[in-house]
Amino acid sequence: PVSIADNGTQIFFACNGPSYIYNETTNVFAQITDPDFPGAVTVGYLDGYFVFNEPSSQRVWVTSLLDGLSVDPLDFASAEGSPDGLVAVIVDHREAWMFGSDSVEVWYDAGNADFPLARIQGAFNEIGCVAAYSVAKLDNGLFWLGTDARGQGIVYRANGYTGVRVSTHAIEYAIAQYGNISDALAYTYQQEGHAFYVLTFPSANATWVYDVSTQAW
Repeated sequence: PVSIADNGTQIFFACNGPSYIYNETTNVFAQITDPDFPGAVTVGYLDGYFVFNEPSSQRVWVTSLLDGLSVDPLDFASAEGSPDGLVAVIVDHREAWMFGSDSVEVWYDAGNADFPLARIQGAFNEIGCVAAYSVAKLDNGLFWLGTDARGQGIVYRANGYTGVRVSTHAIEYAIAQYGNISDALAYTYQQEGHAFYVLTFPSANATWVYDVSTQAW
């Protein structure tokens, strides 16, 4: 799996390490070779910047303005509301949601000189994300496969800055039987007025689909 974001000219492909830029004007596809680029797990676009999280760390980075091939060595910060590692970043409603293994922080573009993003006070949740590619946008919100200090395997939907459980006990029992769920991935789509969150577990060869309209799996 990869994570993809677009700034209007460039498409950023985050590949959980070495990552790539496709230039839509020149049709050139190239690896990001800036020596200060630490690799990227997931990426989003916010106000001209590509925002991405560094593998196996708490750090989130931004690229240079409108240039995904250039990274300033000082353009990073740490999601330190909890001592967990950063799993994924997704941009929604011009806010960067930073999913850790047992927490979520939400940041916004504060226009700071060194690093443009800043934490939103009060936008902290003690529900993390167990699978980086399970985070997806749908129905004007975010869905993800959760984890925290007490366990894992519950599917959440964002309500404001908090997570609301949408999985049932039966779904959670099934997920608990899969063993490895960190490779779960998700996508969303709409059909005939219904919005669907599709959650696949490759290791278990299983897929569950949530219908937002009927709140049924």
